[in-house]
Amino acid sequence: MIRVLLVEEDEIEARGARAMLKEAGHGQIEVTHVTRLSTALRRLNSESFDAILLDGGLVDTHGLDTLDLVQAALARMPIVVMTDQDDPASERKAIQRGVQDVIVKKQWTPDQLARSVRHAVDRKRAERSLAYLAQYDPLTALANRALFRDRLTHALAVAKRKKHELGVVLLGLDRFNEIIGQVGPEAGNALLSSTAERLKQCMREVDTVARLGGDEFTCLLEGITCKSDTEIVANRIIRAMDKPVKVEDQDIPVTTSLGVAVFPLDGQEVDELMARAREALTRAQESGGGFYLHPAQW
Repeated sequence: MIRVLLVEEDEIEARGARAMLKEAGHGQIEVTHVTRLSTALRRLNSESFDAILLDGGLVDTHGLDTLDLVQAALARMPIVVMTDQDDPASERKAIQRGVQDVIVKKQWTPDQLARSVRHAVDRKRAERSLAYLAQYDPLTALANRALFRDRLTHALAVAKRKKHELGVVLLGLDRFNEIIGQVGPEAGNALLSSTAERLKQCMREVDTVARLGGDEFTCLLEGITCKSDTEIVANRIIRAMDKPVKVEDQDIPVTTSLGVAVFPLDGQEVDELMARAREALTRAQESGGGFYLHPAQW
């Protein structure tokens, strides 16, 4: 079922649109009609809809302020604008502002109107999926490298302004390639998913946990007061990971090594902090693994 919020001042136009959607929607499109934008915004704040069918006459053609208001109320909502005139310039402007489609009232048919609504919903879902894949790791649902870097960049800017500290913890599974050779790639994926879950349980809600790739994970700790706060978290992760992971009725023994870096002690910029954490992780793994290192420890 597709729930459509129809925003149309003209009652006759609204009845026509509802009849067309009912005819072509085969009972799969449910329409809620309101005549005023203010009413639409209130409904959007309290109810769930899949798409907005918006009367173009409500749109300020100079600034398209109506679209801004609707999109601010629910930015991810697909919008189809209904217009009285075929105006390619205005249509391009609306599309550039995030509208999924523009249809001319006098030219529509029931099938075209229903198809436009369905396509708007499908395109918006595809946009969300692509946006998710651009920011999150598909295996673990953690933030990916790009999103982690963005958040670290922002966190550093805040920490510099407020003269706060923050911590970066870089994690690698010890002997991961050897384990994969023994249990196979599917079990390896299960191990990585289990690692992600254990990491999330060690963190506060305000912390960011990310998978950088392979068996490498990282955590961003904001609002810490001293280096020892990061070390407390590192020890918590070591304890959480120092337990076998059950995959397909077999217990896989696993240990992890961590590299810890703290702003401003170990670096002022993203690349500097990450390099210091990576150096600490490498040294920990080369020394046998199963513990954490901070640059000050060598």
